[in-house]
Amino acid sequence: MEDSGAILCHISLLKDMLDQVNEEIEASYQITREIESEIVKCCEIETEYAVKESELTRNLYHLHFEIHGLMAVTSDSMASIKRLEAELSCLRIKRDEICNGMDNKR
Repeated sequence: MEDSGAILCHISLLKDMLDQVNEEIEASYQITREIESEIVKCCEIETEYAVKESELTRNLYHLHFEIHGLMAVTSDSMASIKRLEAELSCLRIKRDEICNGMDNKR
């Protein structure tokens, strides 16, 4: 009987050890689930940032296009202003010549 009592005691100890191992395994599973959850959250955040980066890049290219267009318009406008100023200057000279010619004829 002593042997069966010792065997039962040993089985009880082994069961306790097995229960402890199972608890540790379950704790490891829980930690793994939490880590996986955090990884999913990080992936979602990374995706959001990628979308924002894409939008900002698109806006950047759009604004660069607008700026280059405005610079071209500004350049053309400045050239047009210079031509108009030169033409206006010529017209003033002609006007002055006509006025001087009319004054001389009087």
